[in-house]
Amino acid sequence: MSTGMYDNECIFCSDVVGKRNAAIVFDDKYTMAFMDYAPVEEGHLLVIPKKHYESILDIESEDYVRVHNLVRKLSPVLLTALHADGLNVGQNNGSCANQVVMHYHVHMIPRFCSTSLPSVSGKGRFSERPLKWERKISAKDELTAIAAIIRKELENSL
Repeated sequence: MSTGMYDNECIFCSDVVGKRNAAIVFDDKYTMAFMDYAPVEEGHLLVIPKKHYESILDIESEDYVRVHNLVRKLSPVLLTALHADGLNVGQNNGSCANQVVMHYHVHMIPRFCSTSLPSVSGKGRFSERPLKWERKISAKDELTAIAAIIRKELENSL
């Protein structure tokens, strides 16, 4: 369990919060949203508290609410910016539940089912395709480009 502070051993604390080494979509005093470097779908975001908590078992209520309010705020932005047809929101607790980074985080995974609008990356879409869960490491420039599209939509929504 964590103390709710900074953890030097945590990649989210050291690289994302500390060094800002991520394609960041949103950043305030308490929370951050950034592109997952191994997305399930293009536009896959992670939303975190800046304080270190391992899981839902130790996150303070105030930071939990802040994170989930940001998820709610970003949901329509993500759907609009990427022309997504749906959204998975998920949160894993413990290695057995597939939590890889032991810093509380929420996954926002846009889903694409229709072929009506072009994909932001030009990869195309397939209607009636099964939901995929496999992850693939993406190039930083691709993540940065998609983050810029989402940030622009966020600015337009304010």
